[in-house]
Amino acid sequence: MRKKIVGIVFSVSLLLTSVITIGTISLPKSENILLSGSSLQVEVITGGLGLTAILRNTGKENLTQINWDITCNGGLVILGKKTTGTIPLLRGDSSEIIKVPLIIGFGKTSITVTAQAAEGDDAIKTNQANLLGIFLKILPGDAGALTATIQKIMQGLRSPTVITNAGDQSNRLIIGEQTGKIFIYKNGSRLTTPFLDLSTKMVKLSKIYDERGLLGLTFHPDYENNGRFFVYYSAPSSDPNLNCDSILAEYQVSSENPDVADSSSEKILVRIGEPEMNHKGGQLAFGPDGYLYVGVGDGGGAGDQHGTIGNGQNISTLLGKILRLDVDTGTPYGIPADNPFVGQEGLDEIYAYGFRNPYRFSFDRESGRLFVADVGQDLWEELDIVINGGNYGWRIMEGNHPYDPALATTLNISLESLQYPIFEYSHDVGHSIIGGYLYQGSSSPDAVGSYVFGDWSTGFLKPGGKLYYLQENTSGVWHRFEFNLIKDRPLNRFILGFGEDESGELYMLTSWATGSLLPSGEVWSIKIE
Repeated sequence: MRKKIVGIVFSVSLLLTSVITIGTISLPKSENILLSGSSLQVEVITGGLGLTAILRNTGKENLTQINWDITCNGGLVILGKKTTGTIPLLRGDSSEIIKVPLIIGFGKTSITVTAQAAEGDDAIKTNQANLLGIFLKILPGDAGALTATIQKIMQGLRSPTVITNAGDQSNRLIIGEQTGKIFIYKNGSRLTTPFLDLSTKMVKLSKIYDERGLLGLTFHPDYENNGRFFVYYSAPSSDPNLNCDSILAEYQVSSENPDVADSSSEKILVRIGEPEMNHKGGQLAFGPDGYLYVGVGDGGGAGDQHGTIGNGQNISTLLGKILRLDVDTGTPYGIPADNPFVGQEGLDEIYAYGFRNPYRFSFDRESGRLFVADVGQDLWEELDIVINGGNYGWRIMEGNHPYDPALATTLNISLESLQYPIFEYSHDVGHSIIGGYLYQGSSSPDAVGSYVFGDWSTGFLKPGGKLYYLQENTSGVWHRFEFNLIKDRPLNRFILGFGEDESGELYMLTSWATGSLLPSGEVWSIKIE
């Protein structure tokens, strides 16, 4: 799917400002039932030489006569203080780009974009910015949003992918590098000796960029007594037609040292053949039911093209699925009796399907809801609440939008039967959703119930990760906010992951490089107010 730019309208006001409005970007219409509330959104505001804002109609119906206003308040604004315009028509599931090509001024200013349609739908978004002559720098955070204080507690890692805790009352953090090394953070410092080193078991990684490696780590709910933990990593395949194998394996902690694993204790539970080097998934987590949940990507390559129907919708493969396993019974594991395909066509291990790359997911500590962030293809990133047996659409859908609707006809799948995201955002906002956690800690009471997550980066060459949160209103609609950051400093990092400690406090993994060549990985604690 490609964006289609239709028409150009150009208007100039020599005394006040110049405005370029680039016409509607037409996208396929969504088939799902829309959530209540205004369907008009100011999705993102970006700076540079001038200002760009994107107005999006998330609804199914067209909006007409949308009056919009862009205002700069504060600082010395010489040119471009206020701009207004009208969009005659904004079709359902489409967006409009509005621009102020030149703003001249100095100092800190507040940028507010408002819009209202004839149908009554309205939207407003405010960001702080610095004016540096003709250059406008948008600062992190939305006006009125929560503030995140992030503190670096560890550095010198090579592409950290996982941070978790053992749940054993030790208050340790366990951090896994993509390279296969797992370290313990204890009493304010990283232990020198790795907890476990899987590097000799793994495929050779590209040090510039790779989606393989150590991708998952979790500890058994009774780890304090049984010492069992589980890893997910990429290993060489014996099949020359495959890129690698994804391995789910169980290990034991050493009986002599709680800070070191028994490297000889590996028991491989699952081996999945992978046709490409990307879309590996890898998240591991135990649910409130005591079962182990595993995120598996669609096998990689653009558009899920392996096989006649791809992998996401193919219930005879584990690729593109969330698995649920009983690791306390059976050999090498048992199958929960209520897994959706037990006793019928489809693999017993499958819990939910129709995913592209469910790279990160987590459970709400209070309600037990399973939040899965599925990384998108061309245009959309999505967050799902996953239920037993749910079909989450890929590659029929990308987010709420048709990607290959003909496949639904081929498989006799009704679009109404699919499970749709609770939230999505376009690639105008970011390129790769990094799932986080519904905050249930005690140190940041204002954030309780907020889903904290990030986007990997706004671009591929320059690190531009963004730290966000979602809040659910009384109508069940989720709204996205960007955290304000102390001293208005952008992250200037790629966001790689999130984790919790035993108390439910949050941590973030970042790097200023895309691969493991340099020890540029960092761990940050997050405090929200």
